[in-house]
Amino acid sequence: MNFDDKFTKEFEEKFEKNLEAIRSMPPGAHQQIKESLNVISEFVEKLKNKSEKTSADLELLANLQTKLKRLYETFSDMQLILGESLHRKSLAFYENVKKLAKEGDEEAEKIYNELKIHIEKFDSN
Repeated sequence: MNFDDKFTKEFEEKFEKNLEAIRSMPPGAHQQIKESLNVISEFVEKLKNKSEKTSADLELLANLQTKLKRLYETFSDMQLILGESLHRKSLAFYENVKKLAKEGDEEAEKIYNELKIHIEKFDSN
């Protein structure tokens, strides 16, 4: 891919590296993370509802809050990267169907006309 500037080149390289890292997560990792978060959530609820919290309890809650905030940011970043990847692939598919439709492929034209409505709505926002 050609890049106009160093910033764009570095951004794209980092994007591809992060996308590959997300895609290489082993099967079942998402479920493990979800189950672990449920356990942590139950623990935090019990700790929050404790009538008399010790200084150790409060320190633990503060530590968990910091770590969970970082985890949330990581998941948000993953969601953005996957969303951008999906958007790029969708546009590439749309452009390919558009090209085929212009070349006279009737099936591609049907798909293009259906997708065009959604793409135009998205691009106008």
